[in-house]
Amino acid sequence: MLTLDNLQGAILHDITKYLLAAGLLSLMLWLLRKTMQRRRLQAHPVTGKDYRREISWSLLTATLFGCISLLCIAWFGEQGWNQLYWNLSDGSWGYTAFCLALMIVGHDAYFYWSHRLLHQRRLMRFAHRVHHQSHTPTPWAAYAFHPLEALTQILYPVVFAMLLPMHPLVIWLWSLHMIVRNVIGHAGYELMPRWMVRSGWFDWLTTSTHHDLHHQYGRHNFGLYFTWWDRWMGTEHPDYAARVASNLGLPAPSSNAITESNTGTQ
Repeated sequence: MLTLDNLQGAILHDITKYLLAAGLLSLMLWLLRKTMQRRRLQAHPVTGKDYRREISWSLLTATLFGCISLLCIAWFGEQGWNQLYWNLSDGSWGYTAFCLALMIVGHDAYFYWSHRLLHQRRLMRFAHRVHHQSHTPTPWAAYAFHPLEALTQILYPVVFAMLLPMHPLVIWLWSLHMIVRNVIGHAGYELMPRWMVRSGWFDWLTTSTHHDLHHQYGRHNFGLYFTWWDRWMGTEHPDYAARVASNLGLPAPSSNAITESNTGTQ
């Protein structure tokens, strides 16, 4: 049954996840600031005004996420409009892991295409420009969305729960993965271990450089977790691989010509 206490708890839960994820990463970067300086992605300084703007918008987004997730997912469940089950014994752990993997892969596709839609001129001016005010993003920018963009993103788990039988644990684990990957993407420093990049086995995972280039130029790198869609659709920044290597102090890939083709942000 939906109650005011449940609503307050849902809002507090999403705000806490955001504050912990962004706060812990920010603390780690501050403690390691001398070591991480060589991995800094932009020289442009971040001001107190930038931090206040990012945190204010992000707290609003976290509040909306908490409200909508409870009102829609829980209430839809009471009405029998989604396929959530509350007893883990009703599904195996293997099936739960499958649902989580499918939800993450599906969200990457959803995010890519909804992100490209938000870059259409009218939606950019009305909503998505709020996020792109962070030209030099920080972990606190992870949820810095206009309410329309926030509603677009929270729509995904609502619809997913209507399409596939699963335990709410899947949604919680997905949301945890989402906020962690989100703050990493906005870290402002390249966090990918050098051995992962050097091996070549993990180039399907987005790096901090990947999303930072999107904030710098705005016309490439629309993916969230994986590089697949940007490569398939030809929207990966042409210098992406070379930039990652440079930010980690590695030799530039021989197949990647370093030619800056975009100078505008929108």
